[in-house]
Amino acid sequence: MNDRAATVLRIIGVQAAAVAAAVHLFVGLPKLAVYLPLLSAADPRPYLFVPSAVLLLVLAAVVVRGAHHRRLYALTAGVLGTYLVGYCWWHLTGHGGLYSGHGVGNPVTIVAGHLATDALALVSFAAELVGVAAFLALFVGDPEAQHGANSANSANSRDGVDDVDGAAESAPDE
Repeated sequence: MNDRAATVLRIIGVQAAAVAAAVHLFVGLPKLAVYLPLLSAADPRPYLFVPSAVLLLVLAAVVVRGAHHRRLYALTAGVLGTYLVGYCWWHLTGHGGLYSGHGVGNPVTIVAGHLATDALALVSFAAELVGVAAFLALFVGDPEAQHGANSANSANSRDGVDDVDGAAESAPDE
């Protein structure tokens, strides 16, 4: 993957993460405002949606600020993927087991039926799919991606700065 393709994937991934986070905040904040003062756990989703959406926005902001780390890509794809799995689980278990189930049926039909009747969920689901694909592609192929604990040292080495025993020294000007 070249640098231009990685940049396009970062833009697409960040936009998808922002859309998914916005939908989860839009759905979660009003419910959290009702449930939290009552200390009610009648619906666990707001307690999960709001913090995970804030985390997703922070991760997207870090990518926008120029961080190109495989762990960052993996974490962002993981949060988006968790939304996808959670949506499917919620609807295939009769809304988390809190309500009567849908009976035995084709899981794809059940999830597609819910997505077809809820435009906001469809937008979020599509954004999550796009975001997962973009961040996984970056995880695999970003030429600028940093790896592991040595990422700070390799970034400093490219800038002409060597980190020796925690003391940074500038390379001599030539």
